[in-house]
Amino acid sequence: MRFASLARTACHGSRISVLLASSTLLQTAHAQDEFDLFDEDVPVVLSASRLIQPLSSSPASITVIDAEMIRLSGARTIVDILRLVPGFQIGRLVNGNPIATYNGTSERYNPRLQLIIDGRPTYVPLYGGIPWSELPIALTDIDRVEVTRAPNAATFGPNSFAAVVSIITRAPAARSGWYANAEAGGNDFRTGTLTYHGEAGNAHYRVTLQGERDDGFSSIPDRERSKLASIRSHWQINPDDRLAIDIGGVQGGHQELDTVVEENDLVGYTDTKNAYTQLVWERARATDDSLRVQYYYNYFDIEDDTTTTFDLIDITGNPEHAGLTIDAPVNRNSHSTRHELEVQRTRRLGSNHRIVFGGALRQDSVKGQFLFNDLMTRYVSTQRAFAHSEYNIKPDWLLNSGLMIENNSISNVSASPRLSLTHRHAPGHHFRIGYSRGTRTPLLLEEDGEVTLEYTISNGQRVTDQFIVNEDTINRETIDVFDIGYYHNNPSRNLSIDAKLSYHDMRKLIGPQLLDETDGDTFDQSARAYRNRFNYRFSSFELQIDHKPTSRSQLRAAYAYTFGEDSTLGPRGLLPRNTLTLFAGVDLRDAITLSGEFYYTSNWIWDDVRDKSTLNRLDLRVEKRMRLARLKASIALQAELDLGGTVDYLERNRIEDLYFARLTIELP
Repeated sequence: MRFASLARTACHGSRISVLLASSTLLQTAHAQDEFDLFDEDVPVVLSASRLIQPLSSSPASITVIDAEMIRLSGARTIVDILRLVPGFQIGRLVNGNPIATYNGTSERYNPRLQLIIDGRPTYVPLYGGIPWSELPIALTDIDRVEVTRAPNAATFGPNSFAAVVSIITRAPAARSGWYANAEAGGNDFRTGTLTYHGEAGNAHYRVTLQGERDDGFSSIPDRERSKLASIRSHWQINPDDRLAIDIGGVQGGHQELDTVVEENDLVGYTDTKNAYTQLVWERARATDDSLRVQYYYNYFDIEDDTTTTFDLIDITGNPEHAGLTIDAPVNRNSHSTRHELEVQRTRRLGSNHRIVFGGALRQDSVKGQFLFNDLMTRYVSTQRAFAHSEYNIKPDWLLNSGLMIENNSISNVSASPRLSLTHRHAPGHHFRIGYSRGTRTPLLLEEDGEVTLEYTISNGQRVTDQFIVNEDTINRETIDVFDIGYYHNNPSRNLSIDAKLSYHDMRKLIGPQLLDETDGDTFDQSARAYRNRFNYRFSSFELQIDHKPTSRSQLRAAYAYTFGEDSTLGPRGLLPRNTLTLFAGVDLRDAITLSGEFYYTSNWIWDDVRDKSTLNRLDLRVEKRMRLARLKASIALQAELDLGGTVDYLERNRIEDLYFARLTIELP
């Protein structure tokens, strides 16, 4: 059984290769076949409930993308990987500001998606959302990605609103020696990565260095640069105890484009720093008998101070302003920190019942005069308690239930429950009915933001431009999702089918609303205030098919269809009707691999613009592997071809055919 064999593999030898992933301990002792809940050869997921489960037993639909599929897809960024998941849309307002969303209804910072890397959350409390361009992780270090396609606040708390992306990196003991990767291609894209896996006694470690540059769209100034360094180490203290220490950071920057007079008239360069430290101690005395303690620290800093001069007549159209200029300073310098301590306990209560429970303390801090019009440091304290139960009611009936209770200093107490019932109708055929709730706590920017700029006219007059006005307290967002799922697995034919029908009820969504008149705005009367503005309801159907016709080939089809939008959501065009990905890879003779993807997404609109986005693209890739003595190498050529009509976020972003070459070298 693949489930049991994975656990056995984990405890082979020194057990240093045990995976720490997605706030879940892959327990390391005495794996037994009784834990193959439905007695089938199915893939194992690590992040759905903080328990190790066969995919057929998961309380939600999950997409798994392994390192091989990532390599064959030719993904150049983290968000590119998510194109392989049903219902995901990817966009770039500018090159350094990529965005990913599940089932639309998003804008450039998307605070409704959670990303977990080796058990630590990555969204930052500054603007909310995930800093996709400044993540301290290299693609080549990723072992697998698990995407829970449903709210998962019961497991991971705030921001696990629409979906959760969990990235598991390679264990330090999984490799040994040097690995180098270099890639270059269209629009001056360059990246180089150097990784070393080593050991010292009972400790294994991985060191990664990476540099990257990308000039982005050829039609706009949106260059991006970054440098990454990370160290991940695992120390097996004794047969039961292990200590993991992760340290990493990214120093980078990208050009931002904002509008004062007309599109693209203010260009600034944003320098960023994103650094983290993660300490994990875990004790596993037996399978499903473990204790895990994690401390996590994150620091995120932005430096962006730009002043641009305009002709005043271009703004007002008043002939009396001819010859006058206006200086528009934008200073976004700001930073945030996060401290979090989490304790997790896993226990087996009987042959048919497992539980995991725990709690966490978190403190966030945010400081930025641009955001709040002062130099105060603001704090948000959060306390969480969580529990998940997996109970075999009968041999063919499985009940998953979970609950997260959270209290924070902005929106007080909230509860996020989840419940699912899975029935094995016949070997390989599983039906699931489920419910899950997600919540999103307002950001400090939304709760307490006061964005005001002062402009100076060349005649000495000063005017005030208010962007965000602080109003009364706003409430948290909530989403309730009801779904019916079907999972089929046929090991003899290497075929799996995942189908899901869902109903989504989103309430009190937060967004900026234009005010009728503001006394403090003496410039253009365009001030906005964050409010709970929208309630959305819609349904979706998703289908994922994975098939390996032969040992040398693999196929994936990922499709999502949205329908039944309510009268508020439908006219806004925030949901794409159809999202389709087709993936194929095949190993040929002479160590040659061919792969390709077709991506299509029908029209939709990002919530902070009015242009309609669409995607119609074909990627093709050929790779040649070589070996010289102990040296392994591969050369890959890739083409990203626009099939016509593609619009990425804004029509100004020119879409072109792009070509890339990649060289990978391995020296044990």
